[in-house]
Amino acid sequence: MSEQTAGSRFRLGVGAADDWRMAVDGCLLQLMPLSDGANIGFVYVSDRLADRLPKIARRLSAATGIEMIIAACGYSIAAGDTEYCDEPVVACLVGEVPADSAMLFRSPAERPQGWFGVVHADPQIPALPELIEDFSEACGAYLVGGLVAGRGGRPQWAGRAAESSLSGVIFSESQPVLTGMTQGCAQVGAMHQVTAADGNVLLELDGRPAYDVLRDSFGIDSLQDLRKLGSGLMIGLPVSGTDRPDYLVRNITGIDPQAGGIAIGAMVEEGDSLFFCRRDVDSAGRDMDRMLADLKRRCGDATPRGALWFSCMARCQDQFVQEPGELARIQTVFPDLPLVGMYCGGEIAQSRLYGYTGVLALFL
Repeated sequence: MSEQTAGSRFRLGVGAADDWRMAVDGCLLQLMPLSDGANIGFVYVSDRLADRLPKIARRLSAATGIEMIIAACGYSIAAGDTEYCDEPVVACLVGEVPADSAMLFRSPAERPQGWFGVVHADPQIPALPELIEDFSEACGAYLVGGLVAGRGGRPQWAGRAAESSLSGVIFSESQPVLTGMTQGCAQVGAMHQVTAADGNVLLELDGRPAYDVLRDSFGIDSLQDLRKLGSGLMIGLPVSGTDRPDYLVRNITGIDPQAGGIAIGAMVEEGDSLFFCRRDVDSAGRDMDRMLADLKRRCGDATPRGALWFSCMARCQDQFVQEPGELARIQTVFPDLPLVGMYCGGEIAQSRLYGYTGVLALFL
């Protein structure tokens, strides 16, 4: 990476207006003038402007002269230290990466080779977790990103409209990036082994009816008591082969007290390990602080030039509603960091689809 690139800070522009043209113009006022080397832009629009995303991307590309524009929509948008919820917003992060270090893709059939990628995915695609894993392996890339979200359409853009399940950009090793992921749930009770299952239905855990184990884990006597605990009850599926404890969170989709079964949002087999967990405000805050401290340590003397943030919508709605919020925590550790991103219905890290997590990528 050249000294010029190393010293080139990304620029952030945000525009909020019912008219998408005015939102783009507000964004451009903050972006201009660009550095001579600016050659990539990440654009996120709220779902109230989702149907205008292609026009927004074209207008930003024409005004900035940047052809490599990657864009998607989310329920809420993150920009700098502010979360924009239920507003018509356009946020754009523009920066410089080494020439020929970035390769766009608009379909999982396109598999550019690299070491790091930013990915947007359509949540309605069948077998999406397997598709993401296969794509990561085929590209040889560590992925970050999220599921596009919107009450209407779910458009994606990578240099031009991407009418497919997966799109984004893959970087070569000439562009250094640091990534971190933070979980939003706390384990409840012990680890259990699946001793009987049928597809996505847990029948037995540790040789006992799965419902009985769930009931004992939370110390309740009936399904009515379980309902009083709220909707934050989840299943944690441990991930092996990582450098720190890691797990995938999946929803509990059904409970049958009479049969003793529990349906979850994942396929399971006999011999798998899992645990019950629950969304927890305190543990989510502590784990995010841990992630940020670790990233700060790994940065050493380097100052991040820009950042992408992908977070679960449930985190900002349920867990970080009081200060300091997620973005405030990031800005405390990395002051004035140009950051953009979206709140998703699923987050991508490495080669996996997570839930209730936050994923941060720092461009050095």
